[in-house]
Amino acid sequence: MQCIHNQFKHAICTGQKQIGLWSHLCSHISIEILADCGYDWLLLDMEHSPNDLTEILAQLQAMKGAPATAIVRPPWNDMVSFKRLLDIGIQNLLVPYIQTAEEAHSAVSYTRYPPHGVRGYAVAPRASNYGRVKDYAHLNANELCLLLSAAR
Repeated sequence: MQCIHNQFKHAICTGQKQIGLWSHLCSHISIEILADCGYDWLLLDMEHSPNDLTEILAQLQAMKGAPATAIVRPPWNDMVSFKRLLDIGIQNLLVPYIQTAEEAHSAVSYTRYPPHGVRGYAVAPRASNYGRVKDYAHLNANELCLLLSAAR
């Protein structure tokens, strides 16, 4: 069985300083270079960059094997965007423009399977190594990191 481990989340939980870079570059080649430059994380922005799901997937693939962890800032607090990002293997989301407790609750529910949330179950997404990770739904719930950004 493969393990799902979120290096970024565990580092934060143990109080380790994390240094990263916010990327608006929309280029898998740039991300491949940056992912091996010593950063702990790279934030791939979809809110204020023209990144779409296929570009995020290419950037995530370019980071495979590198020490940096991917964090994605989706364009909005949106259930469909979250599902698609989680299914391609994103474990860390920085959700923009959270203004109320209800919006925060909704964001959390989008990342959890029933009965704790509303996330739909896919049998073999990339995130579960195409169905090879036993108990993926349970393991993934414990390894997700959801960061909420308040409106200013």
